[in-house]
Amino acid sequence: MTEPIRIVALAAGLSTPSSTRMLADQLSRAARLELERAGAVVDVQTVELRELAHDITDAMLTRFTGERLGVVVESIRTADAVIAVTPVFNVGPSGLFKSFFDAMDIEIWKDKPVLLGATAGTPRHSLAIDYAIRPMFAYLKSQIVPTSVFAASADFGADTEGQADALPLSSRIRRAAAELAMMLRTAGAAAEAEAQAGGDTETTADGSPAESGTAGSELDAEFANFVPMGQLLGRD
Repeated sequence: MTEPIRIVALAAGLSTPSSTRMLADQLSRAARLELERAGAVVDVQTVELRELAHDITDAMLTRFTGERLGVVVESIRTADAVIAVTPVFNVGPSGLFKSFFDAMDIEIWKDKPVLLGATAGTPRHSLAIDYAIRPMFAYLKSQIVPTSVFAASADFGADTEGQADALPLSSRIRRAAAELAMMLRTAGAAAEAEAQAGGDTETTADGSPAESGTAGSELDAEFANFVPMGQLLGRD
């Protein structure tokens, strides 16, 4: 049986109900549909960071991860992808969102596909994703989905002054979800190819991998025109 694709959606909204949670749900739903359309089994877990605020603070002060936070950290560690959505305050992510990442081991995020989302009251904060949030995940060495999704209040139907984005929110969500699904399918295909290549490796009588007979010739061909440094400098 094929292992399900595990996606963790992080919502850093501070209120209930929350537009941040709404965006996280829409992104995870769209990603699930894209993957299931390709025949994959998808398991989505949504985490409200607001419910872990005290655990996150304790982890930052003591450098010890409590039981509840530890479960979330392990879920992220084993997840195939993460959807991270935060409200924007003062041209940056919420303190809760940033504190969560400060309290975690940065190695968890290396090569992890991440879809970014953000919410705010007006479109004036839309560049915060590219200037404040995306660089953080680049530092963490995550694989960031090219399209990030920003949603202002107007995008959720509260457009009283014509401030909604020209491209509907649903279209941006579908595009970002399709890109995340493509990244996951590509990663899955690469893992299968690597596994098959490992299974086809020839072994010697003692079970150790046999050396390729062409490796030496390929190496020689690559350096056939090698010129010593001394000759290039006219010293030889």
